[in-house]
Amino acid sequence: LSNADAAAAGDIVIVAVPWDGHRELLVSLADALAGKIVVDCVNPLGFDKRGPFALDVAEGSAAQQAAEVLPDSRVTAAFHHVSAVVLLDPDVDTVDLDVLVLGEDRAATDEVRALAERIPGVRGVFGGRLRNAHQVEALTANLIAVNRRYKTHAGIRITGL
Repeated sequence: LSNADAAAAGDIVIVAVPWDGHRELLVSLADALAGKIVVDCVNPLGFDKRGPFALDVAEGSAAQQAAEVLPDSRVTAAFHHVSAVVLLDPDVDTVDLDVLVLGEDRAATDEVRALAERIPGVRGVFGGRLRNAHQVEALTANLIAVNRRYKTHAGIRITGL
């Protein structure tokens, strides 16, 4: 499907696109995404010879930018630290990590947490309001550095819950 057709078809829409063009894409889909739960998992990152680093975002985070552009949607932030390589590997039966879910709408974050928990081994954890999404997005740069150094696909796990 095209982005517009996919946005129109889903009740929950996951935004997983490169940072460049994030705003423009969401602006173009605003009508199709109205009233829907939007899960933004975009990480505004840069890369140079010294490795990955978090980019400054005028709105604070990609998720906050999405909330600004999509005022009629229920924007959440989640799935920032889930390795696509692991998710697509048919030999992986269980994914050992937590998915932090952030948002202003508690019912929407609960629904996204439940969606995350459909992945065997994954636990959805409420991570706070969207104003904290920049920290979650930025942590991805650290995980990429860990993964490069140790040649793995590490995620995060919250202890004590």
